[in-house]
Amino acid sequence: MPVRFLLFVFGLLASMSASARPLVAVVDSGVARTGVLAEVVVGEYDMAGTRTAYQPRYDHGTMVAAIINREAQGEIDIVSLRIDDPAGCPAGFAPPCQPSSKPIAAAIDKAVSLGVDAINLSLCLADDPTITEAVRRASAKGIIVVMAAGNKGRDHPDNAAMARAGFPRAVLVGATDRAGNPWTGTNRPDADDYLYVWRRGVEVPTVSAAGEAVFGTGTSFAAPIETARRVMAARREVAVVAGTH
Repeated sequence: MPVRFLLFVFGLLASMSASARPLVAVVDSGVARTGVLAEVVVGEYDMAGTRTAYQPRYDHGTMVAAIINREAQGEIDIVSLRIDDPAGCPAGFAPPCQPSSKPIAAAIDKAVSLGVDAINLSLCLADDPTITEAVRRASAKGIIVVMAAGNKGRDHPDNAAMARAGFPRAVLVGATDRAGNPWTGTNRPDADDYLYVWRRGVEVPTVSAAGEAVFGTGTSFAAPIETARRVMAARREVAVVAGTH
């Protein structure tokens, strides 16, 4: 077994025991503890205000959390780090909307302090040095950081610097359609010095903050699929290593 792989696995063991449920931070617009999420959402921290927990203004964060929970088959816990602007989204913008990098970086650092195993980050800002350094710090602690690649249909992501800073634990996720083809709205990779993967991001089934069945389209709904799969894969590797001792 390669030494580099062993070091990676033993690093995971330091933060994830063989029995504890993985903890995923959802940095987004807040999560409603609706339906099955009531059993897995263990806390919420408002990084941009003092709003009532679990009462999001937008569906976005709940939709993301529901996808993670489904893909992980309910075998994870989720902590919500709410970063959306209390003033709401400007016309023409989709949540989570936050013009300042400070709440987003603070949310990433809070996730680190909580000892999460992974961070699912729906970005509302392009590459920013404050957020980039926060991603670097989280990745250096062995935390998986999964980021939506963006929905502007460009031939490059707006947040590649963040992925580079967190390599190899940070990854950008692009969206495919139901047939597995790149969605026209996704920002595509333009280099091979950062991690970029494709997951379904068109009409992804999920749940709204009201508990209703809905569908989401965009890289923000592809990213949680990757988050769940990476966390559960890491969990399996930890279990295998623990079983050999």
